[in-house]
Amino acid sequence: MSPLTELRSKHIRELLRNPKARRGDSEFVVEGPHLLEAALEKVPKLVLYVAATAKALNSHPALAERVESLDIPMYSLSPKGSERITDAKEPQGWFAVLRMPRPRELKGDVVVALDGVQDPGNVGTVIRSAAWFGVETVLLGDGTADPFAPKVVRSTQGALFEMNLETSVNLTRRLPELRDAGRQIVAATVDESAVSAFEATYPKQCVLLFGTEGQGINPELLSLASSQVMIPRFGVGESLNVAISAAIVLAELRRKG
Repeated sequence: MSPLTELRSKHIRELLRNPKARRGDSEFVVEGPHLLEAALEKVPKLVLYVAATAKALNSHPALAERVESLDIPMYSLSPKGSERITDAKEPQGWFAVLRMPRPRELKGDVVVALDGVQDPGNVGTVIRSAAWFGVETVLLGDGTADPFAPKVVRSTQGALFEMNLETSVNLTRRLPELRDAGRQIVAATVDESAVSAFEATYPKQCVLLFGTEGQGINPELLSLASSQVMIPRFGVGESLNVAISAAIVLAELRRKG
Protein backbone atom coordinates (compact mmCIF):
# COMPACT_ATOMS: atom_id res chain seq x y z
CA MET A 1 0.00 0.00 0.00
CA SER A 2 1.45 3.34 -1.03
CA PRO A 3 1.58 6.26 1.40
CA LEU A 4 -0.84 9.09 0.82
CA THR A 5 0.91 11.85 -1.11
CA GLU A 6 1.06 15.39 0.23
CA LEU A 7 -0.98 16.50 -2.78
CA ARG A 8 -3.82 14.09 -1.95
CA SER A 9 -3.59 14.99 1.72
CA LYS A 10 -4.08 18.66 0.87
CA HIS A 11 -6.93 17.71 -1.46
CA ILE A 12 -8.80 15.88 1.32
CA ARG A 13 -8.19 18.72 3.76
CA GLU A 14 -9.46 21.28 1.26
CA LEU A 15 -12.60 19.24 0.52
CA LEU A 16 -13.35 19.03 4.24
CA ARG A 17 -12.92 22.76 4.84
CA ASN A 18 -13.93 24.55 1.66
CA PRO A 19 -17.42 24.33 0.11
CA LYS A 20 -16.11 26.00 -3.07
CA ALA A 21 -13.59 23.19 -3.46
CA ARG A 22 -16.34 20.61 -3.05
CA ARG A 23 -18.53 22.28 -5.63
CA GLY A 24 -15.64 22.90 -8.01
CA ASP A 25 -14.43 19.29 -7.94
CA SER A 26 -17.89 17.75 -7.39
CA GLU A 27 -16.27 15.68 -4.65
CA PHE A 28 -16.64 15.30 -0.90
CA VAL A 29 -15.12 13.34 1.98
CA VAL A 30 -16.51 10.82 4.44
CA GLU A 31 -14.68 10.06 7.67
CA GLY A 32 -14.79 7.00 9.87
CA PRO A 33 -15.47 3.30 9.33
CA HIS A 34 -19.27 3.48 9.70
CA LEU A 35 -19.78 6.03 6.92
CA LEU A 36 -17.21 4.36 4.69
CA GLU A 37 -18.94 1.02 5.14
CA ALA A 38 -22.27 2.64 4.19
CA ALA A 39 -20.70 4.24 1.12
CA LEU A 40 -19.19 0.93 -0.01
CA GLU A 41 -22.57 -0.75 0.39
CA LYS A 42 -24.75 1.92 -1.22
CA VAL A 43 -22.58 3.86 -3.68
CA PRO A 44 -19.30 1.97 -4.24
CA LYS A 45 -18.86 3.41 -7.73
CA LEU A 46 -18.68 6.93 -6.28
CA VAL A 47 -15.71 6.12 -4.02
CA LEU A 48 -12.56 7.44 -5.69
CA TYR A 49 -9.93 6.48 -3.11
CA VAL A 50 -9.46 5.70 0.57
CA ALA A 51 -6.77 6.63 3.09
CA ALA A 52 -6.32 5.00 6.49
CA THR A 53 -3.88 4.83 9.39
CA ALA A 54 -2.29 1.55 10.48
CA LYS A 55 -4.41 1.59 13.65
CA ALA A 56 -7.59 2.04 11.60
CA LEU A 57 -6.64 -0.82 9.28
CA ASN A 58 -5.88 -3.13 12.18
CA SER A 59 -9.17 -2.24 13.90
CA HIS A 60 -11.29 -2.94 10.81
CA PRO A 61 -9.50 -5.50 8.63
CA ALA A 62 -12.74 -6.61 6.95
CA LEU A 63 -13.36 -3.04 5.81
CA ALA A 64 -9.90 -2.86 4.28
CA GLU A 65 -10.53 -6.15 2.49
CA ARG A 66 -13.82 -4.79 1.18
CA VAL A 67 -12.09 -1.71 -0.25
CA GLU A 68 -9.48 -3.89 -1.93
CA SER A 69 -12.11 -6.29 -3.33
CA LEU A 70 -13.78 -3.34 -5.06
CA ASP A 71 -10.46 -2.28 -6.63
CA ILE A 72 -10.63 1.11 -4.93
CA PRO A 73 -7.18 2.69 -4.48
CA MET A 74 -6.14 2.73 -0.83
CA TYR A 75 -3.30 4.67 0.76
CA SER A 76 -1.58 4.56 4.12
CA LEU A 77 -1.61 7.57 6.40
CA SER A 78 0.34 8.43 9.53
CA PRO A 79 -1.47 9.43 12.76
CA LYS A 80 -0.04 12.96 12.47
CA GLY A 81 -1.15 13.11 8.86
CA SER A 82 -4.65 12.14 9.94
CA GLU A 83 -4.71 14.89 12.55
CA ARG A 84 -3.57 17.48 10.01
CA ILE A 85 -6.35 16.54 7.62
CA THR A 86 -9.34 16.57 9.96
CA ASP A 87 -10.88 18.96 12.46
CA ALA A 88 -12.45 16.07 14.36
CA LYS A 89 -11.47 15.96 18.02
CA GLU A 90 -10.91 12.22 17.85
CA PRO A 91 -9.84 11.24 14.31
CA GLN A 92 -10.94 7.74 13.39
CA GLY A 93 -8.21 7.30 10.81
CA TRP A 94 -10.46 6.52 7.83
CA PHE A 95 -10.98 8.97 4.96
CA ALA A 96 -12.65 8.40 1.61
CA VAL A 97 -13.04 10.83 -1.30
CA LEU A 98 -16.29 10.41 -3.22
CA ARG A 99 -17.81 11.94 -6.33
CA MET A 100 -21.00 13.81 -5.57
CA PRO A 101 -24.06 11.90 -6.74
CA ARG A 102 -25.96 13.50 -9.57
CA PRO A 103 -29.55 14.59 -8.83
CA ARG A 104 -32.01 11.98 -10.03
CA GLU A 105 -35.48 12.27 -11.45
CA LEU A 106 -37.83 13.38 -8.72
CA LYS A 107 -39.90 10.43 -7.48
CA GLY A 108 -42.04 9.57 -4.49
CA ASP A 109 -45.19 11.00 -3.02
CA VAL A 110 -43.53 13.39 -0.55
CA VAL A 111 -40.70 15.87 -1.06
CA VAL A 112 -39.04 17.85 1.73
CA ALA A 113 -37.81 21.41 1.06
CA LEU A 114 -35.59 23.46 3.37
CA ASP A 115 -35.56 27.24 3.21
CA GLY A 116 -32.34 28.76 4.59
CA VAL A 117 -31.68 26.12 7.27
CA GLN A 118 -28.05 26.93 8.03
CA ASP A 119 -27.21 24.63 10.93
CA PRO A 120 -25.34 21.59 9.56
CA GLY A 121 -26.53 19.26 12.30
CA ASN A 122 -30.15 20.16 11.63
CA VAL A 123 -29.79 19.67 7.89
CA GLY A 124 -28.14 16.29 8.37
CA THR A 125 -30.82 15.15 10.82
CA VAL A 126 -33.62 16.27 8.48
CA ILE A 127 -32.05 14.22 5.67
CA ARG A 128 -31.75 11.23 8.01
CA SER A 129 -35.39 11.58 9.16
CA ALA A 130 -36.62 12.02 5.59
CA ALA A 131 -34.91 8.77 4.59
CA TRP A 132 -36.45 6.98 7.59
CA PHE A 133 -39.96 8.07 6.55
CA GLY A 134 -39.54 7.06 2.93
CA VAL A 135 -38.88 10.46 1.39
CA GLU A 136 -36.60 10.16 -1.62
CA THR A 137 -35.91 13.82 -2.42
CA VAL A 138 -34.82 16.78 -0.30
CA LEU A 139 -34.60 20.24 -1.85
CA LEU A 140 -31.98 22.42 -0.18
CA GLY A 141 -32.87 26.02 -0.92
CA ASP A 142 -30.44 28.91 -1.22
CA GLY A 143 -28.83 29.64 2.15
CA THR A 144 -29.24 26.08 3.41
CA ALA A 145 -26.13 24.30 4.70
CA ASP A 146 -24.11 22.29 2.20
CA PRO A 147 -25.25 18.65 2.56
CA PHE A 148 -21.71 17.47 1.72
CA ALA A 149 -20.06 19.45 4.52
CA PRO A 150 -18.42 17.17 7.14
CA LYS A 151 -20.88 17.83 9.98
CA VAL A 152 -23.90 17.32 7.70
CA VAL A 153 -22.43 14.09 6.32
CA ARG A 154 -21.83 12.79 9.85
CA SER A 155 -25.32 13.79 10.98
CA THR A 156 -26.99 11.84 8.18
CA GLN A 157 -25.44 8.60 9.52
CA GLY A 158 -25.24 7.20 6.00
CA ALA A 159 -28.74 8.23 4.89
CA LEU A 160 -27.05 10.71 2.55
CA PHE A 161 -26.25 7.83 0.19
CA GLU A 162 -29.93 6.87 -0.09
CA MET A 163 -31.27 10.30 -0.96
CA ASN A 164 -31.81 12.43 -4.03
CA LEU A 165 -30.51 15.86 -3.02
CA GLU A 166 -31.02 19.04 -5.02
CA THR A 167 -28.65 21.72 -3.73
CA SER A 168 -28.65 25.53 -3.98
CA VAL A 169 -32.23 25.40 -5.21
CA ASN A 170 -34.07 28.61 -6.08
CA LEU A 171 -37.27 27.65 -4.30
CA THR A 172 -39.20 30.63 -5.69
CA ARG A 173 -38.88 28.92 -9.08
CA ARG A 174 -38.78 25.26 -8.07
CA LEU A 175 -41.85 25.19 -5.82
CA PRO A 176 -44.21 26.63 -8.49
CA GLU A 177 -42.89 24.02 -10.92
CA LEU A 178 -43.75 21.25 -8.47
CA ARG A 179 -47.11 22.82 -7.69
CA ASP A 180 -47.93 22.99 -11.40
CA ALA A 181 -46.96 19.32 -11.68
CA GLY A 182 -49.65 18.43 -9.13
CA ARG A 183 -47.91 18.63 -5.77
CA GLN A 184 -49.43 20.76 -3.04
CA ILE A 185 -47.09 22.84 -0.86
CA VAL A 186 -47.56 22.30 2.88
CA ALA A 187 -45.66 24.80 5.02
CA ALA A 188 -44.67 24.06 8.61
CA THR A 189 -44.95 27.28 10.64
CA VAL A 190 -45.24 28.49 14.23
CA ASP A 191 -48.37 30.49 13.41
CA GLU A 192 -51.04 29.49 15.91
CA SER A 193 -53.72 30.09 13.27
CA ALA A 194 -52.29 27.20 11.22
CA VAL A 195 -53.87 23.73 11.43
CA SER A 196 -52.42 21.42 14.04
CA ALA A 197 -50.05 18.90 12.47
CA PHE A 198 -51.96 16.23 14.43
CA GLU A 199 -55.32 17.23 12.91
CA ALA A 200 -54.26 18.17 9.38
CA THR A 201 -55.20 16.24 6.26
CA TYR A 202 -52.12 15.79 4.13
CA PRO A 203 -52.32 15.64 0.32
CA LYS A 204 -51.03 12.44 -1.27
CA GLN A 205 -48.59 14.34 -3.48
CA CYS A 206 -46.98 17.17 -1.56
CA VAL A 207 -43.91 19.21 -0.71
CA LEU A 208 -43.30 19.75 3.01
CA LEU A 209 -41.62 23.13 3.42
CA PHE A 210 -39.56 23.97 6.52
CA GLY A 211 -37.71 27.16 7.46
CA THR A 212 -35.44 28.32 10.25
CA GLU A 213 -36.44 28.58 13.89
CA GLY A 214 -35.56 32.27 14.04
CA GLN A 215 -36.92 33.67 10.79
CA GLY A 216 -39.30 30.97 9.62
CA ILE A 217 -40.18 30.59 5.96
CA ASN A 218 -39.64 33.38 3.45
CA PRO A 219 -43.04 35.14 3.00
CA GLU A 220 -42.78 34.78 -0.79
CA LEU A 221 -42.45 31.02 -0.40
CA LEU A 222 -45.13 30.91 2.27
CA SER A 223 -47.58 32.49 -0.17
CA LEU A 224 -47.14 29.45 -2.44
CA ALA A 225 -48.42 27.05 0.21
CA SER A 226 -51.87 25.56 -0.12
CA SER A 227 -51.93 24.89 3.62
CA GLN A 228 -49.97 25.54 6.79
CA VAL A 229 -49.44 23.21 9.74
CA MET A 230 -48.06 23.86 13.19
CA ILE A 231 -47.05 21.67 16.11
CA PRO A 232 -49.04 22.73 19.17
CA ARG A 233 -47.16 23.48 22.37
CA PHE A 234 -48.27 21.62 25.48
CA GLY A 235 -45.58 22.95 27.81
CA VAL A 236 -43.01 25.73 27.68
CA GLY A 237 -40.45 26.97 25.17
CA GLU A 238 -40.34 29.41 22.28
CA SER A 239 -39.97 26.98 19.39
CA LEU A 240 -38.96 23.51 18.31
CA ASN A 241 -35.74 22.62 16.57
CA VAL A 242 -36.45 22.37 12.82
CA ALA A 243 -35.09 18.82 12.62
CA ILE A 244 -37.44 17.70 15.39
CA SER A 245 -40.33 19.53 13.74
CA ALA A 246 -39.65 17.81 10.44
CA ALA A 247 -39.60 14.38 12.09
CA ILE A 248 -42.90 15.03 13.88
CA VAL A 249 -44.67 16.26 10.74
CA LEU A 250 -43.32 13.38 8.67
CA ALA A 251 -44.42 10.88 11.31
CA GLU A 252 -47.95 12.34 11.32
CA LEU A 253 -48.12 12.37 7.55
CA ARG A 254 -47.13 8.70 7.36
CA ARG A 255 -49.41 7.72 10.25
CA LYS A 256 -52.39 9.17 8.42
CA GLY A 257 -51.31 8.06 4.97
